Amino acid sequence: MSDLSERALALSVEYLGPAAKVFLERQTKWHLDGLAFEALEQKHLADLAKWVAISGALVVDPAKAKELSAKIGAIA
Repeated sequence: MSDLSERALALSVEYLGPAAKVFLERQTKWHLDGLAFEALEQKHLADLAKWVAISGALVVDPAKAKELSAKIGAIA
């Protein structure tokens, strides 16, 4: 797993609990052209952050999804 994948997962677990990895895998697979979550690169973070905000709002409080999205988008 890439360092970015591990960092995004660590942030996401705080908001999504044990479902975080499956959630992120689905976002990358369906919204980032079939990308495997484990292969996440810096160039993918903006799109992943966008989809975390959109899809995350369906499963957690929309404000929390937006907060997580911002954190993922800020990973350097």
